[in-house]
Amino acid sequence: MDLLRLAQGDDDDGGAPTPDELLLELMDLCALALPAPLNQLRVSFVPNQDGLRPALADLDARSPVGEVQRPDLGHSDNEVLDAINALLGDFAEATQLQGGVKVLEGCILMSDDVDGARDVVLQDQAGATVMTRRFDASELRWLFFTRALFVALARTSDDEAMQARRLDEALQGMKRFDIDMAKGVITFQGDGREPQPWGFELVGSFVDDDKRFLWGWANDNVDPKLTRRIDGLRQRSSAAGLRALTDGGFGGPERLFLRLARHAAVATGAFGLYRAPFAGQKGKGFMYLALRAL
Repeated sequence: MDLLRLAQGDDDDGGAPTPDELLLELMDLCALALPAPLNQLRVSFVPNQDGLRPALADLDARSPVGEVQRPDLGHSDNEVLDAINALLGDFAEATQLQGGVKVLEGCILMSDDVDGARDVVLQDQAGATVMTRRFDASELRWLFFTRALFVALARTSDDEAMQARRLDEALQGMKRFDIDMAKGVITFQGDGREPQPWGFELVGSFVDDDKRFLWGWANDNVDPKLTRRIDGLRQRSSAAGLRALTDGGFGGPERLFLRLARHAAVATGAFGLYRAPFAGQKGKGFMYLALRAL
């Protein structure tokens, strides 16, 4: 899984990333590598075995006391560290291309300011400053894995678990389902049980082949009446740090999107979230349906 590109969403133009873009990606990856959102970070690196690219040596970070913890979003530690390691090599190439500077040993320092900005300093092995960059709060809106997202997910965590238990109980013994996308109805069936119809909204869908997710409101093939409340959540999620709730589609592990969908089901007042498998010409995956009693 290529974590370097999965979180770029619909903005990826396919060109070589700039140092600024790579630094923002590094912030996102470090947010996935650390147990809580950071306000100070030191990424140390040394030359790799062939001496041509930098390799990650250490991550040292500080978070405020009592900070919200990063939820499990399906990214393995090894995948994240490998992605950071690969990104450091790309960053060295990008700084050489843009400014004629390629640092193979040194560190990248990041620190948050009270005004919401983040300062970044690139130092060489002697501690000399090679580059500085200040990202203001508007530029940091690019980030996916943020304190704002983690706080939003933490707020609905208990209700997500309650919804899951409630739906499991309601659907106990049901073995099959039929979906009527025109009517927005899913009907569950089980041996010896009366059919159980539910109304639904399409929260989103995940295609396993390319590991990409699409919010229901961004799916042009779906009647807007089936995504009205989910689109309302998008409109209410305009605050900084909630890009994961407002970008139409992006990539990542399925567990990430299941968690986002569970959050959306709670935030829109659904009875529960049903993860419906599908298989078609465009591949196999899951539809996430926010169920409501008819």
